[in-house]
Amino acid sequence: MDIESGAIIKDTDFAGADFSHADLEDCSFDHCDFSGANFRAATLNGSQFSHCQFNDQASDAPADFSQASLREVVFSHCNVTVVNFIGIRGYALSFQHCQMQGSDLSKSDFRLPVGDSDLTELNINDCNLAFANLANNYLANCNLANNRMIECCFDYCDLSHADLSGSELHNMSATGVVLVHADLRGASFNSLDPKTVDLTGVRLYISQIGALLEPLGVLVEADP
Repeated sequence: MDIESGAIIKDTDFAGADFSHADLEDCSFDHCDFSGANFRAATLNGSQFSHCQFNDQASDAPADFSQASLREVVFSHCNVTVVNFIGIRGYALSFQHCQMQGSDLSKSDFRLPVGDSDLTELNINDCNLAFANLANNYLANCNLANNRMIECCFDYCDLSHADLSGSELHNMSATGVVLVHADLRGASFNSLDPKTVDLTGVRLYISQIGALLEPLGVLVEADP
């Protein structure tokens, strides 16, 4: 299906459409249905999706963005439940107020080479990522605040200096995770074990100390 770069499209049914390897840069989509659409290896840099559907729950046909280029793409108020984002290139990718349960963003690249160093940016805010997979990603300094992330997989993920404040992180999988200097203020969690996870420089509120020490068998009580 042919769509010109920079197109502005509203209220259109693209369910099952094949956009693999297509160039869809700087497009704007509003209230469109992309259930089961194929975006594999497509280039969507600079595009915006608002109130779009990427998963028809009745037919269980999620869209596929694997290996796509999603730099500076914005998803706002979209349903990307169990959508495949494996191996995307997504510097400055943003999800705002989205349903992302079970979505898979593993093994992706959110970096932008600048000279001899890399900038890293991924913004996910006020989203439901229960059971989502972000494993094997470099997410240092990324903004992942105020999300529901229960049962989320962060295995072998570098979250150093990342902002996870206000997020619900119960039963997260954290094998090999790096959380040095991460911001966990106001986050809830029950599976961060200081014996296995380096928590150097992590930012917390005093009220969170009990949950952090619980895996060590330490009971924290209020002063008399």
